[in-house]
Amino acid sequence: METWNREELYTEVWEQPLVKVAPKYGISAVALEKVCDKLQIPLPGRGYWTKKEFGKPVERLPLPPGKNIPLVQRLKFPQPQEATPTHPPSPPEVPTDPEYLRIVAFESRNIALNKNLKWHRLVKESERILKRASVDVRGILEPPAYGEPCLDLRVSKQSLERALDFVNAVILALEAEGFPVSIERGKHETGVKIFGHRVRFALAEKARVVGRRQVKEYSWTRTEFDYKPTEELEFRVGDYSYGQKFRDSKNAGLESQLSACIAGLLRAGRAAVMSARLEEQRKIESAAKEREKEELVRQIAEEEKKVEDLEIWVTNWTRAQQTREFIAALEKVWAQEGHDLSPEAPKGQRILWMKQQADRLDPMLPSPPSILDRKGELVPRWQYS
Repeated sequence: METWNREELYTEVWEQPLVKVAPKYGISAVALEKVCDKLQIPLPGRGYWTKKEFGKPVERLPLPPGKNIPLVQRLKFPQPQEATPTHPPSPPEVPTDPEYLRIVAFESRNIALNKNLKWHRLVKESERILKRASVDVRGILEPPAYGEPCLDLRVSKQSLERALDFVNAVILALEAEGFPVSIERGKHETGVKIFGHRVRFALAEKARVVGRRQVKEYSWTRTEFDYKPTEELEFRVGDYSYGQKFRDSKNAGLESQLSACIAGLLRAGRAAVMSARLEEQRKIESAAKEREKEELVRQIAEEEKKVEDLEIWVTNWTRAQQTREFIAALEKVWAQEGHDLSPEAPKGQRILWMKQQADRLDPMLPSPPSILDRKGELVPRWQYS
């Protein structure tokens, strides 16, 4: 809490209207006017601020000496501070995993396509298969579906030699880095094992529509299209539809992007590594949560058992107290009736037995022995067979 400074407030309300002074103290202009009234501070009259704005003479009433001024306190209202200068965001952390460092080192190199290099075994076998392959409706070579393994090259006869040269350069560069290339049998799916994960890749040629015609079959008509291969090649990394793609451009062929294509495969391999690590971390966290859940279940069951035991103890203790009250009342009645309650008498023995049963119920006392303790010895005969 703070006490109002009468002289300071007087100066402020004569320099600015109340509506401008009030926000400084976190209150409304009406509340500030009431404060001035309590502190006996005169306020500008009606028209004062309009006359002052237009430069007309105005009269400022002096601050009179205070008489019996009450002590008026207010909440401390924080003064607005100057905005701290904003700092530019710190640059993102550069990955330091070995896969990333290896990719960066590879991307710093510039690999040029050398057509004089000896063809890889997979390239030679694929050339032999594709030269004998038929073409589909788009003019693209189509090897037998269940024939010998063939590289995933979806190109025309005109582009076959160029495609083989390019994919040969890719395979040789990959295997020089220790990443083996293989073909999955029965699918012609080409892949390379990078950082322990298989990454698919393919080389495809686009075909464009050059004509269409209507073909009538029985009572309906369908449209057939004529295609022509464009000789524009596209290197596909990963998934056929959603993976990364590198294409011929107007200014440069795909061969100028050889390093980028191989780096794309390496990055796809690293992405698989990161995904596997995240999945492993997820499994570890999931297992930890499961263990935590199991521990919670155990603790709840343990607590419930304690509560159950407590309820049994309270119930038995209450029954023991009630039993003792009953025994005392019965003993009094029998005594009044003149029965012999000595330990040797039948009713006396009955009273002693009842007291033992009350002690057996009482969880605060050791349980006296009873024939009922041997109940477990009577095992049913069927359990022996």
